[in-house]
Amino acid sequence: MDVSRLFTQNLKKWRKIAGLSQKELAQKCGTGYSYMRQIESGVGHPSFALLTKIAEALGIEPYKLFYNDAAGEHCIVVESKDIDNIKTDFLKNISEEFDRIMGKLKSESP
Repeated sequence: MDVSRLFTQNLKKWRKIAGLSQKELAQKCGTGYSYMRQIESGVGHPSFALLTKIAEALGIEPYKLFYNDAAGEHCIVVESKDIDNIKTDFLKNISEEFDRIMGKLKSESP
């Protein structure tokens, strides 16, 4: 998961846990409602100062806005040397799945 998407999902999750609307969170942070809506939708990009204010308003440490609960770790960084292996594995899996589906379609056709 990319960092931006992880951030927006976490922002929404923590805001709801805090029982705040986007408008209420914006007011606590001293920013506009429309800008907070843009941030939560991934269109707006907050400064570090605003990230700190958001975390304070939510009652959490700032790192929790970037924490991947599903993986139990912070944002995963993929080394560039691993990208080719990931791409190869992905293409192999797609090719095998395509062949399986095509085989099934051929066996079902008259």
